[in-house]
Amino acid sequence: MVHSPQSSPSTPAGGPGTRPAKILVADDSESDRAAARDALGAAGHTVVEATDGQQALEIFARDRPDLVMLDVVMPRMSGLETCRIIKAKTQHTYLPVIMVSTRNSVNARVEGLRSGADDYLGKPYDPEELRARVEALLRAKRLLTEPATSASAGAPEPSPAPRARPQAATTAANVTAAVPGAPMPVEDEQRSGAIEIHARRRLDAEFDRAERYSDPLACLRVDFDDWDGLVKALGPRGPEVLAKELRVVVDATIRKIDLVFTARPHGYLLALPNTHFPGALAVAERIARDARRVRADNLDKSNTSVSIGVAFYPNKDTHCLQDLLELADAALERARSEGGGKICLFQHQGYLYAPED
Repeated sequence: MVHSPQSSPSTPAGGPGTRPAKILVADDSESDRAAARDALGAAGHTVVEATDGQQALEIFARDRPDLVMLDVVMPRMSGLETCRIIKAKTQHTYLPVIMVSTRNSVNARVEGLRSGADDYLGKPYDPEELRARVEALLRAKRLLTEPATSASAGAPEPSPAPRARPQAATTAANVTAAVPGAPMPVEDEQRSGAIEIHARRRLDAEFDRAERYSDPLACLRVDFDDWDGLVKALGPRGPEVLAKELRVVVDATIRKIDLVFTARPHGYLLALPNTHFPGALAVAERIARDARRVRADNLDKSNTSVSIGVAFYPNKDTHCLQDLLELADAALERARSEGGGKICLFQHQGYLYAPED
């Protein structure tokens, strides 16, 4: 059943930046489907309804919605299994999926997110919150799939299967707490070692908290694409000046609760608590865009380009902090391998994004 958007004022309830989309809502409860239909219709979206997971797959194959909203518990096929199948069928593009359920326990949320869902919302939900989450995911989809904004959207993932570590792979042992605006002096071994222990504890504590409460955690690796070239052009200390400028860009973008560490041998690692896919993409996009201001004399734009790798928890491939760090490293290397200046996000599968100027 298809429901067109409600007649509404010129500005939809989703806000002035909302674009109408086709949204598949699968729920065996008629009242819950009506609640979702009213909330999404008020934002100008067209709602296509299914009463179980099997029907949702049939409608998905026929109508190709822009976003899917699945109840966890449904007859014939559960929302979890439906989500896994839909994500498997959309490996080379980004189709956002929101799981909804009255089961809002830690285990239920983890299970939903590990099935491939991009967000999880407990019932009953506030219509404004639903619209806000839908718009954030639709914006991420537009950035990753529209030709005008993504030169390489939908490329295959940086597969974690071989899991061959990049030469400068990040581990909990080679991350140091970053002093604002200043890379860690590597020659100060005693001080560096003490801060490494502190950084390790901070990262472990943040991952443990996310795991305990099933809160999302995003990990970003930010680095220049050609550090060796910068050293050759500017001398050993020259790139450190650029790194300080990059740190200023990072600090201007993140929240107070976010963590920033200097990753050896260079670059930064960010831990963003309570951050899902669209929020991490927004942060990475701002950093990549603003990092273009980081320049050095006698160097063109390509010499100072920055790539960003992003990984997430919960994720079916993330079982510990080291998994999260290695996936972020793999995503960074994938972004660099595509010519640099890219963002690669890994959540169940990989997505490449080329930020606009």
